[in-house]
Parts: sequence; C-alpha cells; structure tokens
Amino acid sequence: MLLPSLALTQATGFKTVGSSGVAAQMIFVPPRTNTVVFLDNYHANYGLGADLKTGAHSPNAWKYEGSEMAVFGSEYNLANNTVRALRPKSNTFCSAGAFFPNGTMLNLSGAEADWEGVGVEEGFDKMRIFPPGPCEKDVCTADWVELATPLQSKRWYPTSITMTDGSILVVGGSNKGGLVLNEASINVPTYEIIHVDGRQPKAPVTLPILEFTDAENLDPGKSYNLYPILHTLPNGEGKDLVFTIAGNRTVVWDYANDTLVKALPDTPMQPRTFPSSATSVLLPLLAPDYEPTVLVCGGSSGDMPAPKALDDCWRISPNSVKPEWVADDVMPNGAQTMTVRRYLKWVILGLVLTWRQDAIALPDGTFLFINGAHTGSAGGFQADDPVLAPMIYDPNAPAGKRFTNMPPTTIPRMYHSVATLLPSGEVLVAGSNPAVMYTADGKVGGGWPKFQNNGKTCALEQQQRKESAFPLEYRVEIFTPPYLKDVNTRGRPQITAVPETIAYGAKFTISGKLKGVERMSGTIGITLMSQGFNTHSMSMGQRVVMLEFKAVADSYDFTVTAPRDASVMPPGIYLLFVTQEGVPSEGSWINLA
Repeated sequence: MLLPSLALTQATGFKTVGSSGVAAQMIFVPPRTNTVVFLDNYHANYGLGADLKTGAHSPNAWKYEGSEMAVFGSEYNLANNTVRALRPKSNTFCSAGAFFPNGTMLNLSGAEADWEGVGVEEGFDKMRIFPPGPCEKDVCTADWVELATPLQSKRWYPTSITMTDGSILVVGGSNKGGLVLNEASINVPTYEIIHVDGRQPKAPVTLPILEFTDAENLDPGKSYNLYPILHTLPNGEGKDLVFTIAGNRTVVWDYANDTLVKALPDTPMQPRTFPSSATSVLLPLLAPDYEPTVLVCGGSSGDMPAPKALDDCWRISPNSVKPEWVADDVMPNGAQTMTVRRYLKWVILGLVLTWRQDAIALPDGTFLFINGAHTGSAGGFQADDPVLAPMIYDPNAPAGKRFTNMPPTTIPRMYHSVATLLPSGEVLVAGSNPAVMYTADGKVGGGWPKFQNNGKTCALEQQQRKESAFPLEYRVEIFTPPYLKDVNTRGRPQITAVPETIAYGAKFTISGKLKGVERMSGTIGITLMSQGFNTHSMSMGQRVVMLEFKAVADSYDFTVTAPRDASVMPPGIYLLFVTQEGVPSEGSWINLA
C-alpha cells in the first residue's frame, strides 16, 4: 500500500505540530493508516487545546462526550495534526503490545480500576484489540474492543512480542500496581501465549530467570526484572528462540517448547531491566545470513537508595559459539569510562550519565537515541536533568565514532515519554509525565525523598530535585533526521509499485525511482521494518531487515528476496523503504505472510 506524500520539515531537528490530548505513555502506528495511537494511565487530562508554544494545559478537562470519565486514549492524525478520543474499557497503564499477522494490535495488561467510580475497569489481566487500516476515505473511526477472555495471570509491566506462527508471547510482570521495585510476593515469573488461531493456551510456564525470593527483594540482579528485554533470534529452523534479559540474567529461551537453549553471560556491571530501563535493540539483520547482534546501552545502576545513571554500551552475538559481551562506544553526553573502578571515580567527581533513552530504528540502518534523563532511574519522580539533544547511533561506523549528536529540543521528555518511526521516515515524539497521575506543575509532593512502594517505604528515593518541575507534557513533536534535510528540494527515492503480500523466501518485484531522475543510481538499500509498540524506553517487536535485491535491467524495477523465515521477521504488516545514498523513500505497507 502506497501512502500519500506529505510535506516535510526542511531542516534536521524538532518541530512542534500538535497535542496528544492525553499523557502519551504508550504509542504505536496502526498499519495502513496515517495515524498513531496513544495510551495512558487513567487520570484527568487537560490536553485538548493545550498551548503548543508554551505547553500550558487547557483550562478544561477532556472527558468522553456525555460522561464524567476522563479521556485516556487517543488517535493522532498525521495529515492534519488533530486528535480523536479513543475509549478503552479497562485501565491500560504500563501495559504491553504486539501485532497479530493481520495488523491488529493486541494491547494487554494494565493497572487498577479508576478511583472515581466512573466505570474504568481493572486492567491487570485484560486484553484489548485495535484494528489496522486502511480507513474509509482516510477517515479512521475504529476504537478499542475488549476481549471477553482475560490473560491467565494478572500482569503489570510485562513484555510482549509476536511469535513465528503469529501468536503473541507475554512474559513476566507483577500482579499489583503502585511500585517501582518488584517484590517476590507480587512477582509473576511466568509467560503465556495468546494463540493466533484462538485455541486454548496451556497454563503459564515458569521462566527461571524471572524467579527470586523474599530475601532477594533488594538484589537488583533479581528484582529489577519488569519489562524484560526480548529479541527473537534468526535461527534457520524458524523456531521461537528469544534472547531474554531479566535484571542482569541473560538467556536464549525456546518459548514454544519451554526449554533453555543457551545460558549467556550476565549483563556487564549492572541490571538492565526496569527500573534500570536500559535501551536495547537488535541491530539490523543483513540478508542472507541474518546474523543477530544485540546492543544494550545505559540504564541505571543497582545502587540503593539512589541508582546512578549509566553511559555504557555493550554488544553480544548470541548465536556465536561462545557469546561474550563486548564494550561498544559510550554515549557522548555521559562519562567516558567503562570499568567499575573508574566508573565510581567519575561519579564522585559529579559527571552526568544517561539513562532511559528510546532507540528508534531508522530506514538507513541507524538508530535515533532520544528522550530520557541524565540522572536517576525509571519510575515516578526518579530522575532529573532531561536529555534534550538526541543522538544517532550508526552500528557500521568505526569504533569511537558511532554516536553523532543532533540538534536539541526545548521540551523535556522524562519518564513516560515515547517515540516512533513514521512512514514518512520522520520520528514522532510525545509524552512525559514523571508524576504518573495528572499534575499541572510537575513538582514532587510531600514526603520527598521517601515514598511508598507496595504499601511500605521504598528502598529507593525519589531523585527529582524539589525545585525541579516537569509538568505533564501534551505537545507532539516531529523529529526530522539528517537524511531528510532539504529533501523537498533535492528529492528522495520513490516506491511507485509494491505487492500487497509477499511470502517467506520468495522473490517479488517493486518499482522505484528518484524524484526528477529517470532511474535510481548510487548506493541502494531495501529495508523491511517493524516499529513495534513503544513504552518505557522499549519498542517491543521493533526489527530491521536489510533485504537482498537486484536491479532489473532497462527498467525501474527491483527483484527483492523476502526474509528467509519467520524467525527473521514474524508474519505481519510492515513498512518497506528504499534508500538511495542513505536517503529513504516514504514507507510502503506490505504484508509478510
């Protein structure tokens, strides 16, 4: 499916374009639409009519028509920068999401029912779906549909991804809200599968690296296990072999057959999952071998009561005979040291480090590191010193030169901020709500720095300074990567014809050209991309595959080879891009079946 062309910002950097209406804690792009969908915790929202210049909230609460219920979900129209209320039936706070093969989003789990008694149901075990496009006459009217069958376990902060047969895997979480640190009494150390064919699932299965005891509640390598990191690994057999991190423990696990495939070395130095909330991506998979490499950057340390933000990056090749974590470039807006001894020295000297940045895959095979803070960890009021300048990471650049700083925004994007790649090749950025519930000023409340966690005083302290203010942020920005600078005048590749559906391993034909030039020339790339479901510095299911292709002589066509099997890219509806000298076309939706 070809999308209509949109005018682009001419310069690299940020442009404020509209309001999300609700706190944008979760985001995804429904396939074959020109929209994005935001999800929120249930609370009052004052984002409809927010001031785009100052960020000042609307004086009027946004409520569903004819109701006293606050709007806590919305659809943002990219063509006209307008927002439409969506109405989940249950609280979607800190939920997870993955796509079924037909492009339907399955959003699952959530948190407590509303405290106002207006009818928002508890969401811990709920599942809800949102359909793909195309929308009739480009006007979308779809809304959330709650499924009658719940999850088998209550889960808060789980992770979900699409499996090789199109089913959806759900891993981990806790069965109670209102916490930053997980505890053994509420830990859910299991996974379950929602089958694409609707058949009855087996009972939840224990994942050993998610287990810990009461005595280990304050062991970050164990209890920092929420939103586990999951990346399905290409394996030649089409199996569900998934690279998995929980705390600092790392394995490759076969989730279809409930077996350990390979125990990997623990993550270097620190735990990497919530509330550490490191950034992790599967680097682009290059045909025909599709050898996987996982990158993990930043997060926060396990120091209690005040975790330290980290600047380190590490790579690992899980399919190698003897996988090892290898130090990569450090993030340039943090300290430049790697070992434990030198790391502690720099912390004492007071240099800032970086935690919790979203890493958004771009069509040229690079990643945009964006949002987050320089101090603290994930969780309400747990961080300070916002990261305003994003970075682009090039995995193929020489060591020491892989990060490039980009122009800064003026809008802090702290805890509960999101970002996603758009079909235009731009990146939409939204959200920020460290207070978790609605707040106009964004300042910490009474009792600081102590706060409650699961009914007791938390072992961590809030690290946002009392004088800092990070109000709930409704403004939506578009970030234009440098590959689109001046593209309206200098042109970009175009995809002029693309099949609706492609099959694994099969060859298919697309047509393309450079605007104003008869045929494409120079360095060409063809990329298949999944943006996934983005929340809490994770893009669940995000993947990039660099496809094999040949130019067809004396034509505008390319013969392209689809991914080998579903372990390279699960079945679904994805964006196909053509790049020329690093400049991407607009993405075209294509069904991999």
